[in-house]
Amino acid sequence: MTSGEIRVEGRNVAEAIQQAAAILEVLPEELEVEIVQPASQGFLGLGRRPAVIIARLAGTFPGAAGEDENVTPATGKGGAGSVTGGPDAGAVAGGMAPGLGGVDEERPGYAWVEGGRVMVGDGEPPATIIAGEHFDLYVNGQHAPSEITVRAGDTIEVQSRVEVVKGQWKLAVSSDGLAARLTLKPGYQRTWRLKDQFPAGRLQLEGEEVVQALPALTREDLLAELKRQQVVFGVDEEAVRQACASTEAGEIVVARGQPPQPGEDGRVECLFSTAVADRVEVGEEERVDYREMMVRTSAAIGDLLAVKVPPRPGKPGKTVTGKVISPPEPRDVELVAGKGTEVIDGLRCIAREEGRPQLRQLRGRALIDIIPVLLHQGDVDLSSGNLKFKGGIHITGNVTETMQVAASQDVEIGGDVTQATVNAGGSIFVGSNCIGSTLVAGGLNSVYQSAEPILSDLASQLPLLQAALHQLEKGASRQRYQVRPLDTGYMVSILVENKFQKLPSLAGKLEQLTKGIQGGPQEQKLVQLARELAQSFRNPAAMQGLGSSILARLVNGVQEMAAYCREIPQDGGHITLSYALNSKLQASGQVKVTGRGCFNTEIIAGGKVEIHGVFRGGSIYAGDEVYVQEMGSSGGARTLIRVAEGKVIKAGRIWPNSTLQVGKRVRQIDTEVNQVMAYLNSEGDLVLGTF
Repeated sequence: MTSGEIRVEGRNVAEAIQQAAAILEVLPEELEVEIVQPASQGFLGLGRRPAVIIARLAGTFPGAAGEDENVTPATGKGGAGSVTGGPDAGAVAGGMAPGLGGVDEERPGYAWVEGGRVMVGDGEPPATIIAGEHFDLYVNGQHAPSEITVRAGDTIEVQSRVEVVKGQWKLAVSSDGLAARLTLKPGYQRTWRLKDQFPAGRLQLEGEEVVQALPALTREDLLAELKRQQVVFGVDEEAVRQACASTEAGEIVVARGQPPQPGEDGRVECLFSTAVADRVEVGEEERVDYREMMVRTSAAIGDLLAVKVPPRPGKPGKTVTGKVISPPEPRDVELVAGKGTEVIDGLRCIAREEGRPQLRQLRGRALIDIIPVLLHQGDVDLSSGNLKFKGGIHITGNVTETMQVAASQDVEIGGDVTQATVNAGGSIFVGSNCIGSTLVAGGLNSVYQSAEPILSDLASQLPLLQAALHQLEKGASRQRYQVRPLDTGYMVSILVENKFQKLPSLAGKLEQLTKGIQGGPQEQKLVQLARELAQSFRNPAAMQGLGSSILARLVNGVQEMAAYCREIPQDGGHITLSYALNSKLQASGQVKVTGRGCFNTEIIAGGKVEIHGVFRGGSIYAGDEVYVQEMGSSGGARTLIRVAEGKVIKAGRIWPNSTLQVGKRVRQIDTEVNQVMAYLNSEGDLVLGTF
């Protein structure tokens, strides 16, 4: 921009010229105008831009446009780009025409496009408009050739050419005849919208492509094709409607057949019970073979043990073309006699010896024999009674409500554990789910592992209570005149009520955990400590008896026992299961959940905790690191994960209202976070990183 030029913006070109004239204090006709950018309204307010011009005094040209200048905007009824008159046309014509300096000098006509409208400035020779390959041009109601001269006042209509591409579709019946699938590739209609263009004596119209998707077929087309392919059964009217209206590529099932209903395979129904008759007790030093420890006497000679139910045929189906589909032939099973049994007529199995009958499925054969020792097959329920022995137990079924299973070694359960208790000196494997139950693995070691977080909290709170009491006693001793001696027990109850409210609940939890523990001197020491703590903090009246010496003894006992619990080895005593709900899992070693996760469950582990699903509601305490795929819930279920100092917590996703604790450092999560790793840095602060 040279000296004497100004750059002005306006809502349109005419407004920009008026502003430039006001700034330079001249008439608009005395300006030479260069359009830098025409105005654009955009689409729905997006992409809107002002008109920009560069204006200068028309001093270098002979004269200026006068009153006799014939500049008129073209008008029309519209199309892809309609021509309408307006103040911009005349203003720009006066500003853009060559020879603006004198009224006697002829200037050429010109045209431009602004806001989707074709504008024309008059002059000699007149402007030329070239329709181009995407538009049809109509001047004064007549279809014009691809190139035509126009003048101001002409009625100009620009219509976009329309290109229609038909969609493609194919109807195919599946090989089994149970589905008719329609594959769609929609068509489209292509038009062009006028683009804004700068003034020119020869204006070739330019357009912006507009594409509209079209359905690939009509209802009549589809029904005709269904009829041609003889699809007469299972036509889905809603799917037909969606297919005829769809403008997206894809596949739609428009008809479904009816599959045949399979029959019932032949089977063997056992008539004997799985109830345990006798148990063999094993000494502490003995190991047990599962097959030799459970002796069941449930069949006498001549008892009917099982009957064969022959196979039953199924029901036929129908294809979408109306053809009948025969059901598959049901499989038969052979009833085979094993040791101590006899099969009569292939349909009945009779006991020929006394003992425990057992059924084994062997590739189309059902083998029944009599054995004296075997694993516990089926559920542990009221019919079987509680299973308690020293050794290992393998249960092929479920452990049902109110039942107990206890073993000195590993326990393996093939099904669910529901509202039951399982104790194992070794590890526990649950093949399915744990619902409303308690699993304890690792024997007494698991008790110490569970007591450790409670003792750690007590070891943190009790010294603070002791220090606060000591400060009160020291302050009272400094008073010159004492009306009466300081009531230490009363002050302890006041401090617990107002500042150390967690102490009674912690003492109660420890007593509940250790209730019924049998063992050596160290176990009895833990039981005695838990009982004394619970009695001391049971209620305000009990706290009245607490003095400085008793409190000091409790502090020392808690600290010693907490240190002992931390030294318990984490080897063995693992728990593995698929899913837990409203349960308590207690292990001296690791806890691993392989399925959906845990809901409202408490986990205490001396080793690692690994949950490949969701941990929602409840708490985890682990002596080693913890990994969960998802912690908490979008609804804000309160969830806690706590690990020992120096260990790590990893979580793929954490929802708000979740709490992470490493050692004594606690972090409340208030927003959703992903791929979180919580650990203590070198300064002992809890840090949330990523992994």
